[in-house]
Amino acid sequence: MTQKQRKIWKMNMLGFSQSEIGRRIGVSRQAVYNALNTALRKVELALKHVADANKIEIRYIDPTNGILLGFSPSTNNRVIITFSVKHGIHVWHYENPDCSRCKFVNKCRKILFDEAKERNITLSPEERKLPPSKLAHLIFSRVIPGLEP
Repeated sequence: MTQKQRKIWKMNMLGFSQSEIGRRIGVSRQAVYNALNTALRKVELALKHVADANKIEIRYIDPTNGILLGFSPSTNNRVIITFSVKHGIHVWHYENPDCSRCKFVNKCRKILFDEAKERNITLSPEERKLPPSKLAHLIFSRVIPGLEP
């Protein structure tokens, strides 16, 4: 995805109208429309490709928010795949692993904070202390309709 497409995709995700996006970046609404449609197709294809590569059955996909909810038959668990401008594609296994034993706990926490910020999700000081697995559940339940935290 081009830098301009990423910027337009992110502004759209945050709720800006196509006209407002065009005014802010100095292009026509039609140019925004075309770039956004291209960006949405690319995000959807990327999410589907990662789901397919990981043998994940798709249950819900929202390219506007860069999120996919799937099910992994091999682990018998739900899986969330996200796309963000800052971090690209990530796969989050919707289970309760013991994050304290993982060497990536701090990296996951930082990425999740960035995911929340990019999606304009405010986390309370108490929520920011949650282990990454619970933090992921909380953040993505605010993006995926019907997903409990």
